[in-house]
Amino acid sequence: MVTLLAALSALLAVLLAWPVPTRLAAASWPSRNPRRAITLWQVIGLSGGICAVGSLLLLGLDPLGPRWTLLNLAALAGAAILLSWLLGVLATNTIRIERHLRKQRDAVDLLAWTDLNGVRVLDHPEPAAYCLPGPRPRIVVTHGAIASLGPEELAAVLAHERAHAVGRHELIIQPFVAWESALPFLPPARRATAAVAELVEMLADDHAARETSPRALARALAQVGSDRLPSADGSAAPASVLPRVRRLVQ
Repeated sequence: MVTLLAALSALLAVLLAWPVPTRLAAASWPSRNPRRAITLWQVIGLSGGICAVGSLLLLGLDPLGPRWTLLNLAALAGAAILLSWLLGVLATNTIRIERHLRKQRDAVDLLAWTDLNGVRVLDHPEPAAYCLPGPRPRIVVTHGAIASLGPEELAAVLAHERAHAVGRHELIIQPFVAWESALPFLPPARRATAAVAELVEMLADDHAARETSPRALARALAQVGSDRLPSADGSAAPASVLPRVRRLVQ
């Protein structure tokens, strides 16, 4: 009975690691309800890890008795190694990303000046606006963005970035970045990270659209360009805004 449960748990782990995230990443409904879709992604990731570790634990504890076989010991050791690996990668990536963000925040504090609303303004001609998350986040905007955006568009962009800061959206993305780093051979891990990152941007879009207007935010996104998202090495990875612009104007 325990062996059957271990097999079922292993099968569920495989399904949650490949076909399920592949189907979800290709689905169209998440853009209509990004918060619910993010919750589903989190459930898939957490359940997949629990099932993988749980299948080895069940195999290691079968049969329950005074004497354990080599298979029992190997399965228990595998469960311990897998759990340590997953938690270790999560901790390592979180520390690496936070260290990188701290360096960026320090650089912005040195190079930018702060306006009356607490926004850091960089003297750079490239139109850009982004959030450097953390316990004390920085909302950064360049002179190029201020010059190219109208008042309504600029307000929409700043509302979007404040939504990231207040919602601590980086904490949503980081576990998926760690999952991708722990399982680089699984294409669904990369799709999951990209999908969740885009959904997080849509969450912030919805907040900004309510504060200003969807059209103003769409115009601003078309001019400002791409967002900067955490990647596996702690750097910033560009994300296309085209699907989000279409979503806002529709």
